[in-house]
Amino acid sequence: MNISRRQFIAGLGAAGAAGMTAPLWRPADYPKLESSRPVVDMHVHLFGVLEKNGCWISPAQRAHWSHAYLLRLLDLDHADDLDEAYVQRLAGAVRRSSLHRVVLQAWDGRINAQGAVDRNRTTSLLVSNDYLFKVVRRFPDLFIPCVSINPYRSDAMEELARCADLGARMVKIHPPTMDADPNKPCLKSFYRLCCERRVILMVHTGNEHAAESVGLHNADPIKLELALEEGCTVIAAHAGTGQFYDRERFFRNFRQLIQRHANLYCDNSVMASMLRWRNLPEMLRDAGVLDRMVHGSDYPFPANGLVFWNRLRPRMAARLMEEKNLLERDLQLKRALGISQAVLERGAALLHLL
Repeated sequence: MNISRRQFIAGLGAAGAAGMTAPLWRPADYPKLESSRPVVDMHVHLFGVLEKNGCWISPAQRAHWSHAYLLRLLDLDHADDLDEAYVQRLAGAVRRSSLHRVVLQAWDGRINAQGAVDRNRTTSLLVSNDYLFKVVRRFPDLFIPCVSINPYRSDAMEELARCADLGARMVKIHPPTMDADPNKPCLKSFYRLCCERRVILMVHTGNEHAAESVGLHNADPIKLELALEEGCTVIAAHAGTGQFYDRERFFRNFRQLIQRHANLYCDNSVMASMLRWRNLPEMLRDAGVLDRMVHGSDYPFPANGLVFWNRLRPRMAARLMEEKNLLERDLQLKRALGISQAVLERGAALLHLL
């Protein structure tokens, strides 16, 4: 439904006036999910800062605008134990959402010439796989482990096998921060092991603005061709898109790649955020892309319904503005914009949860 900006603002004003005497919404007001099949958020970040947990954050990342913003957003800026407070906040959000479970991601760093983590260059944060498994063991009904392994690590193969033995269902590679080329022939063995152990490979594609990066030269989905040829099930996180002002956008390359590889998927993570407003409508117009899309939020990065003012009914926009549960807000906003039930259920199918 297309409405004018004036109509939208008027609608919000009316909803706000009503809200003076009664809540704008109740969770039950959202349209019910169309089936009882599992809905999984495939892209949720674990966060930590304590070395005892195998976590670390760089001084540059602490100074980045996103760090203070997200801590305030989650009401964690005065937490005594930030790591534990984050886990509790996230677990509570999952329980109060329409989701069945979420895929929780660790975060590996850039590797130096000796094959060890380099904290001095583009390693903005670290969240160890061991800490990830520790958290998942506490909440096995809520979290599914996605480990993070820089494939340039000297022990990458051993770490992948170890994590698969511990129950890892996915592994994440982030080329712009890891300074890793996913298309290097030396990674064939890594990809073959992913395939053998049925570990889904998720690779960040497109622009990166929330952490220090080396650039976009390895963020093109075309770089996924080698992993696809080796038989991996690959999820191109963000489908090669960027924010509305980014010059480099690789979505067209992703669209071409899915025509050649049936084992390639994308997620819609962070697509409903303020600065990526043009991506989701473009994806919704492409049936081929929707057939390969899985749901993901990129929590804790928030969705923002206001940037879709001309695509939402004012009452729904008002509900979403008031929704404090970031997982639920992201899910319901995407449903309101037209994401189908098939997209919401596809992640569970890839994880063999159905």
